[in-house]
Amino acid sequence: MRIKQLLRKLPGWSSNITAQIAWLFILLVGVIALLGPLIANEKPFYCKLDGARYFPMFSSVNESGLSALHPGHAPVDWKTTRFESIWFAPIPYSHSSIDLKTGASISPFDVQPVSFRMRHWLGTDSLGRDVLAGMIRGCRVSLLIGLGSMLLALLIGVWLGSMAAYWGNQGKRISWSDLMIIALVLFGIVMIQSMPVVFLLRLMAIVTLIALGWFVMLKLGMTSKKNISIPVDQIIMGTVTIIDGFPAMFLIIILVAILPFKGWLAILLVIALLRWPAMARYMRAEVFKMKELHYIQAAQVINLPSWTIITRHIIPFAFRPVMISFIFGVASAILAESSLSFLGIGLPPEQMNWGRLLAQSRSHFDAWWLVVFPGFAIFFTLLSLYVIGNSWQRRLET
Repeated sequence: MRIKQLLRKLPGWSSNITAQIAWLFILLVGVIALLGPLIANEKPFYCKLDGARYFPMFSSVNESGLSALHPGHAPVDWKTTRFESIWFAPIPYSHSSIDLKTGASISPFDVQPVSFRMRHWLGTDSLGRDVLAGMIRGCRVSLLIGLGSMLLALLIGVWLGSMAAYWGNQGKRISWSDLMIIALVLFGIVMIQSMPVVFLLRLMAIVTLIALGWFVMLKLGMTSKKNISIPVDQIIMGTVTIIDGFPAMFLIIILVAILPFKGWLAILLVIALLRWPAMARYMRAEVFKMKELHYIQAAQVINLPSWTIITRHIIPFAFRPVMISFIFGVASAILAESSLSFLGIGLPPEQMNWGRLLAQSRSHFDAWWLVVFPGFAIFFTLLSLYVIGNSWQRRLET
């Protein structure tokens, strides 16, 4: 009963049966992504050898370590060693495990030289890795990059869009001293970026410099009297126009290639950098409407601080329509990540995901399972997100 009540609170759940099916599919993908290492793992949950009990999945115990502890059973192998007791995960393969015994490019319907428990239910890829384990890994990668990038884009876009609409081109005034500090901080960031040190140290130095500049601005702002108007709306929307002027995928490929660090974090940051303008535009439109409401004007009359008005009285009420764009953005981010992996410039080659599985089908035209399973996973995930977004949009419009 409690689960039904929680489900009814989901956006668009009560719209129609199609939205409910879409939500159930997305929740299933989320559960698989969250419990992925427990569902597909070459290490067993529990094993017992010579009376000693081990929990390899939850510890650093591995095959070479057990071989040293039990030389009579060396070399220890999870699949072939005769343990007194052993409990495997439902899928006894990790996404990076290569099964040399079964071989590469094995169809789900081919005869496999393994037991029924060790069978590859969706076949193997071109290297002999389990496709089902790779599909489960793909759930984690897709949701991590999709949700992570759009949450970051939402955070940036909501704030910048609110600032652009609330202050406009004349509403924000800043002192000359603050302007000089901002210029010095930007110059310091450029200098730090050119230093031959690791990325983490540069990031820490940049954060420290920004915090120091903010502190000095607060101190000088209490005594400075000469202010100038900053065209906040023009600056922010000009930046939005410049970013939107470039082809998104083309820009993503360039930025991923030139970033000093690689992997899922680089893809996440690049997608967030290109998706926040959409959030900013939606938020700007909502704040423009809310600025004319009487309670906002009353808050301005009694001289409430601008940040208080924005954070407490505007953003919480203008936020819901922006979430529709967020849901569509998650679908776009998942598609972008899969496209990059398909092109071979996304995640490292040793990491499996939906796009990487699809890419292998280019050189193995007869491996239909490398197209069907990841292709359907991408299709139904995107379709479910679009159905949820459309259902929520119709509900807000009624």
